[in-house]
Amino acid sequence: MRIKVLGAAAGGGVPQWNCTCANCLALRQNHPDIQSRTQSQLAVTADDATWFLINASPDLRQQLIDNSEIHPDPSKGLRNTPVAAIILTSADLDHVLGLLLMREFTPVRIYATRPVISILKKNSFFQMLDRLPGQSRWTEIEPNIPFDAGDGLTCTPIALSNSLPTYISEEDRASLDPTGATIGLILEGPQGARAAYLPALPSVSGSLKELLSTCSTIFIDGTFWSDDELQKIQPGTPLARSMGHLPISGPDGSVASLQALESTRKIYTHINNTNPILQEQSSERRAVEDAGWEVAWDGLEIAL
Repeated sequence: MRIKVLGAAAGGGVPQWNCTCANCLALRQNHPDIQSRTQSQLAVTADDATWFLINASPDLRQQLIDNSEIHPDPSKGLRNTPVAAIILTSADLDHVLGLLLMREFTPVRIYATRPVISILKKNSFFQMLDRLPGQSRWTEIEPNIPFDAGDGLTCTPIALSNSLPTYISEEDRASLDPTGATIGLILEGPQGARAAYLPALPSVSGSLKELLSTCSTIFIDGTFWSDDELQKIQPGTPLARSMGHLPISGPDGSVASLQALESTRKIYTHINNTNPILQEQSSERRAVEDAGWEVAWDGLEIAL
């Protein structure tokens, strides 16, 4: 199984178009100790031929262009793709807007939980995925029930939160069962190698920690360094935990909560543009690396 990080940033990317935080300024000034990153996107293959996308980033078009292994094959006709399916972990905009790029007359299978499918199908924008009869093939998945995605990849959804995206109306909230609104994924290849992908992690339970210990590699929510990271920059903005993101630092942050996973390769992804771990010489970056963590970058590839 090969896992490739096509994008490692949270919504907005790094630099964010309207931001003058220290990280965004450093990138615009070509500082050598920070890399630009596109919005969070993962690609997985179990046979080196067929690829599965985990979520659909707003930057998906450029990410597909930049990675030649996911290009169409001219020997297979005018319209084709090695992408067999997209697996959604939530209906958050930075996870689904890229779906609209898949409307170009090629069939696409979309795996998602019931609330995510309900939210997206209710929005007329996503009817553009059906420009041909049966073009979009929606497949419902459920937390804790493994499914065979095909071509050697098995996935198990992990229920993480029942919190719905903020853009959902009060009327729709009242009518939706939010169970499985945000999930993580256990990815398993044909030889049994396992990895976890949790780009939005609100908390770490004992059972989740035990499950993650069965994986050789985990990609974990690294959105914010501290709970009040945004408030320090702009008063009145929400706390990390209120947005469904467990911060990295602190006595109950993700570094402390997962420190027992000593034999597991631990990688932070979905990193906000304000997060100081993006600065390669920062004390925060040294702290996560000293604790045995890596910081994902666009193009990082793992072979299991």
